[in-house]
Amino acid sequence: MEHIISIIVLLVFGIWFIRKGKYSWTIDQRWRYAAYFAGFLYFVQIIKVPIRLYLGNFDHTKDLPLELCNLLPLFMLISLLARSRFLLSIFFFWILAGTAQANVTPSLREVLPHYEAFRYWLIHMGLPILAVFTFYALGITYKFTDIVRSALGMNVLAAIMYPVNLMLGSNYIYLLGKPPSPTLYDVLGPWPWYILTLEFMLLICFSIVLIPFRLYLKYRGHKHVKV
Repeated sequence: MEHIISIIVLLVFGIWFIRKGKYSWTIDQRWRYAAYFAGFLYFVQIIKVPIRLYLGNFDHTKDLPLELCNLLPLFMLISLLARSRFLLSIFFFWILAGTAQANVTPSLREVLPHYEAFRYWLIHMGLPILAVFTFYALGITYKFTDIVRSALGMNVLAAIMYPVNLMLGSNYIYLLGKPPSPTLYDVLGPWPWYILTLEFMLLICFSIVLIPFRLYLKYRGHKHVKV
């Protein structure tokens, strides 16, 4: 029930935020308020570190903001402040193909009103809201060529994070093992083969993500601004 209620509440907020941006705000306000929202999500994420330190249960192998979903609020904040279509075209697919599925198969152990539960749902619902906002309210048209750029960006991140994991003895972005709870990783084979499988799955999932947005443009005649 908590799972369902959390998604419904944040989904209602997301619909309001996106429609408000599209129909009530100027283009400058859309960029600015989207950056504010990304900044709020980054604050929600980064505050986890001092909270864990204060409680005395900080674990550098799990609590640093180095998971993909934990890094994305910062990446989105930078992208929105820079008003960079190039960066947004990379993170758009990461969010809707990766972060969004975490709402279907959450790896959350804590329950509300635990701060970790608030953090989890705000981040994993907030990021997809921001991604859709960039398309629908900011008017950014994503293309199939962006899929390749996004996949290459994921490999660059993995190449950086792999030695970091070895140094920390961690498993950020699940490069050294699968998530502990049931997820879509379970159907991709054992380690390390699931990483190779993910290379192909990235292109497939990114393409699937893009299809409804391209269909929307084709059949609704959505007018996009140039950025």
